[in-house]
Amino acid sequence: QDFESSTTYNLIYFDAFAPNAQPELWTTEIFSRLFRMCVPGAILTTYSAKGDVRRSLMAAGFEVEKLPGPPGKREMLRARVP
Repeated sequence: QDFESSTTYNLIYFDAFAPNAQPELWTTEIFSRLFRMCVPGAILTTYSAKGDVRRSLMAAGFEVEKLPGPPGKREMLRARVP
């Protein structure tokens, strides 16, 4: 939770434990920190397609869309920095 980085990223694969298991990692605050570390056009992808996660990503500034998930997962999210 307590992280900052001067490095910028083009891609983040957000693969934390499920929102129910570690809700503190799926907050608008965390996604806002990640947003600030991204270059314009960067992508954050996550296996979670929960509405709360989507809304937190959007509140952090990401443009969010649902995509078909990998085998065994119906949907996933892709978030983009405008």
